[in-house]
Amino acid sequence: MLKTITIASFAALAAAATLALPTLAAPAAQTVRVTESDYRIGLSTRPRAGRVTFVVRNAGEDAHDFVVRGGGRTWRTRTLGVGSTARLTAQLRRGVRYQYWCAVGSHAKKGMRGSFVAR
Repeated sequence: MLKTITIASFAALAAAATLALPTLAAPAAQTVRVTESDYRIGLSTRPRAGRVTFVVRNAGEDAHDFVVRGGGRTWRTRTLGVGSTARLTAQLRRGVRYQYWCAVGSHAKKGMRGSFVAR
């Protein structure tokens, strides 16, 4: 009987200790709004290292897409029609330079490109 009580007490103590530990939540993704207009791409803020969600909106008169490349990785949205929106989530590394551009036709050559270093 004493052995059963001791095991039950130990199990209850272990459960209570587990519940008392602080919960470590994963850091929230940074959201960067991307506005693509004809021959310009605007970012709402400079992306930071870590998980970043780009919310891309085509505010132009032509179809556009959004490509990000850096650190040996490339991420790309689908081609967006006028007024369309897409989400792109990337894991960015600190200190890496990332290039971004619209890969539709010659849009990048016309100015739809840029770069940033994730800090």
